[in-house]
Amino acid sequence: MHSRDAPVSVDSDSEQAFSLLADETRLAILRVLADSPNEPLTFSELRERVGVPDSGRFNYHLGKLTGRFVKKSDAGYEIRLAGWNIVGAILGGAYTRGDDIGPVPVDPPCPACDGQVEATYVDEHVTVRCADCDKTILDAGIPPGVLEGYDDASFPEVAERFVLSLFSQARDGFCASCRGRMEPRLVTNTDELAPSDVCEEAQAIYSCTRCREELIAGIGMAFLDHPAVVSFYYDHGVDLSQPNLWGTAWRDKPTLTVVSDDPLRATVDFVVDEDTLTLVIDETLAVHDVERSPAS
Repeated sequence: MHSRDAPVSVDSDSEQAFSLLADETRLAILRVLADSPNEPLTFSELRERVGVPDSGRFNYHLGKLTGRFVKKSDAGYEIRLAGWNIVGAILGGAYTRGDDIGPVPVDPPCPACDGQVEATYVDEHVTVRCADCDKTILDAGIPPGVLEGYDDASFPEVAERFVLSLFSQARDGFCASCRGRMEPRLVTNTDELAPSDVCEEAQAIYSCTRCREELIAGIGMAFLDHPAVVSFYYDHGVDLSQPNLWGTAWRDKPTLTVVSDDPLRATVDFVVDEDTLTLVIDETLAVHDVERSPAS
């Protein structure tokens, strides 16, 4: 499983928006308004909380934010959704513990060799890798603020839950980075993947049409919340609402088989104990048929 960021082109409207935030006073205004989401603040209240004695200077900076990031009404000033996103990005990048964590031992053992799996967090990236065979199970970018308030022992589970949330949004069609539209596609030829991609068996890719962010994973992640898959695993004592990326749910990872090329159709087999769940999917990862039967 891997998340990848591609180069992003920034249009003039985006550049203008960011230029409005190039001042500490303006960022402080957004922070204060975010601390009072249900309480519009008057000009005087807002200026006092921000701590700017010069009324004219404060009015200038507040005026630059009003409209795009701040809403003005008869009741006072309130933060707009765009302002919320800016404050969220600031808090997401905040981290006071230090950058590096781990290696932290992770259970269960490596699905490839039964060796010890370890998780590390370095340079805003979490990596889950087998210490014995060096198989990489997870490589994903995580904002530092996600891990704030957790101890080292909790780090792997927190990282996993965050990555699950990214894929949940992607499956629903939304980019977690820019809120753009995510387009899913089935990859049947791994030559399409870059040499650096850690998921050598990756068969599901979600690409943002706006910022070009990509999430890459094995085929099982594409159907983690499909009703048939959820009930299938639940019947076998596995709750997929709990962290399972490198846990019991994927130790016998689903297998993909191409059954036709035009139109492209493939089957995905989930096998647990003596049962098999088969999904018939197309190139957009849409499910066309479901069949459950004893394993052959």
